[in-house]
Amino acid sequence: MKKNVSMGPGQRLIQQAWTAHHAGRFAEAIKLVATAKRSGASMADACYIEALATSGLGRNAEAKALAEASLRRFPNHAGFMGIVGTLEAQLENFEVAARLLKQSVALQPEAGNLWQAYGAAMFALGDYNEAKMAGEKAMALLPNDPAVVGNYASALRESGNTMEAIPVMRRACALNPLQRINRANLLFTILYDETIGAEQLRREATDWAETLARMPVDAKIPAPQPSEGDKLRIGILSNDLRRHAVAYFLIPLIANIDRTRFEVHLFSLTSVTDNVTQKIRQYAESFQDVSKLPEAEVVRRIRETRCDVMVDLGGYTGASPLQYMVHRLAPKQLTWLGYPGTTGMKEIEYRITDWTADPAGYEHNYSEKLLRAPIFSAFHPMVTNPLFIYEPKYRVHPTPALENGYITFGSCNHIAKLGPKTMRLWSKVLARCPNARLLVEAAGCDRESVREMLRTRMEQHGIDTSRVDMIPRDGANQYLTYHRIDIVLDTAPVTGGTTTCDAIWMGVPIVTFAGDTFHQRVSAPFLHAAGLDELICETEDRYVEMACALASDVTQLNEIRQSIRPRAEQSEMFDAPRFASWFEDQVTEMVKDIKPETRARGERQEGVFFGGTWYPAQDLVLSVAAHLHMREYTPLRNVLENLTSTWYRHWMVAYGLAEIKYAGGMHEEAIDLLVEAIGMRPYALPLYRKLGIWMDERGFDKSALAQLLDDQFGLALETLEASPAPTVFEILGITVEYTDNNVAEEVTA
Repeated sequence: MKKNVSMGPGQRLIQQAWTAHHAGRFAEAIKLVATAKRSGASMADACYIEALATSGLGRNAEAKALAEASLRRFPNHAGFMGIVGTLEAQLENFEVAARLLKQSVALQPEAGNLWQAYGAAMFALGDYNEAKMAGEKAMALLPNDPAVVGNYASALRESGNTMEAIPVMRRACALNPLQRINRANLLFTILYDETIGAEQLRREATDWAETLARMPVDAKIPAPQPSEGDKLRIGILSNDLRRHAVAYFLIPLIANIDRTRFEVHLFSLTSVTDNVTQKIRQYAESFQDVSKLPEAEVVRRIRETRCDVMVDLGGYTGASPLQYMVHRLAPKQLTWLGYPGTTGMKEIEYRITDWTADPAGYEHNYSEKLLRAPIFSAFHPMVTNPLFIYEPKYRVHPTPALENGYITFGSCNHIAKLGPKTMRLWSKVLARCPNARLLVEAAGCDRESVREMLRTRMEQHGIDTSRVDMIPRDGANQYLTYHRIDIVLDTAPVTGGTTTCDAIWMGVPIVTFAGDTFHQRVSAPFLHAAGLDELICETEDRYVEMACALASDVTQLNEIRQSIRPRAEQSEMFDAPRFASWFEDQVTEMVKDIKPETRARGERQEGVFFGGTWYPAQDLVLSVAAHLHMREYTPLRNVLENLTSTWYRHWMVAYGLAEIKYAGGMHEEAIDLLVEAIGMRPYALPLYRKLGIWMDERGFDKSALAQLLDDQFGLALETLEASPAPTVFEILGITVEYTDNNVAEEVTA
């Protein structure tokens, strides 16, 4: 006979607290829990509900503190592990979150919400294979949750299963057609389907843009107004103001915007900050983190800044800026960089591109008016440590086949890009080059599960995986891996972008398949700038033929390798001031109906904006001279780094670094840098005199220097050496006068 067990008053209150929590009445749940604690309820249950309800009220830091305290009291309580892990993920502490959530799901494997949180944490950490596994578990338990299904689809895509991801993402959108993240992710995911063309991409983007426009924000928010004063105000909205590919193109632009005529204001849709975020902030008049604000408040805050032009720097990726820009944040709006396709949004009037990425006749692919630059973005490598471009390990090496005796094809792209079309192209190339090898660098290749997935896919396309080396991505080797690659095989239909620029800078030729949409042509403008138009292939057969032709002559391949960086560095690809000047002209033209220029435009001011101040180029030269003269090498490095944001590779920076290296005892590196400075400024005799002095001090043979002086100037080395040692002012071309008080005055630079 069964006994009737009645709940005590404490447990009844706990039950009521659960009911209130599930109904979203979080404050009521917290009150009930407080009473339950005094009535003898289970302390673990009471604390658990209290932490959940506190989080439900949006007080995540407080909820985390409560859950952590409870976890110390109940160390094996799966619920507290799950709460703390979930909150750590919300606070973007993903490594801690993943560890706790993994422990939590092991103890309660039927908790779909925890599998979902664990998968999201692993996705943020770049472990897409583990995120896919967790997503499968979550979807099995919560099959009709659109967020769960959408996250699983994203994990499928990023783990390389792009074609399988598309129907799953469409299902997620069908479960909730208004969920913004899933719809944006769908537009991004379908780029990987080679059967989807520009017309369908535009149609799907337009459909979603029109849906977004029907989701109103607070009508009381004042309409966007142009800025006051003479300067034009440029706003940039992005989810990627951090260590991200965007930085390689954004910093060269905003560091070069002429601050005598313009201001730059940044708005971040992520609370993640790192050293790149701090660097980016230095090049703007203001930086606002709007990531945690409600949608209406984001719109209000940005409109109040009164930008004349707002730039979308994300498109349909991540936390899309477009969900805010559809409400019009500035009188004029344009899209650039983030998403390789049309926004379909009538509120975005312009799109920055170029004639190679979007040749004549491509206008129908877009809802925006195309603004065609010399190249759609200037690129600078080493944005985290700009002066590293002068380091010996980043110099272009001979093509490795000269030593290896075989060709190494390579790819350093995201696994998501290694889909069926890429595999088909690579298989054909390797079949035609039976002695060649393939090197694949990608995030996740340190895990056997990822390597096995790639091996299986390659074998399905006829690739002999015994000829394939897979290595994990390591930020420290971003450029160095190219020393192991003879020829890069680009991905398709989504090509490389930043990785293409990296390869070009390291001197490695890239064979690319260029289709009829922007995302299939991202590599092409950079190859065009580097003088490698023949490597831009319009058919699959041409792609295979070109890769094999390059591989057939190693001597010629090495000559091409040695020529690529110098050509690229002299092109629009590295000319940030030119791109910034073009951009300034476009902004001035597009706003002339709302804010015409009120004063005559003078000659464009060359310089760098940094830390709230505009430094004209001449002032920077004088600053370099002063620091060198006083041997103040730490501030000198700071100035040289900021100069590199504008001038990229400049003789004065190489000379300044040479002085720093020589003073630090790195004499051979210093002499190499001085030779590099001479190569960039071949008619500056004080540099030759300095070189001769250093070579004497180190006991180096000067016959090559003597020959160079004779060839360049018809000057004997002995004649040069009869002159006194040059001062830093003489080397930098600065005339110094001394007053009666013996105070130096810089007259010209």
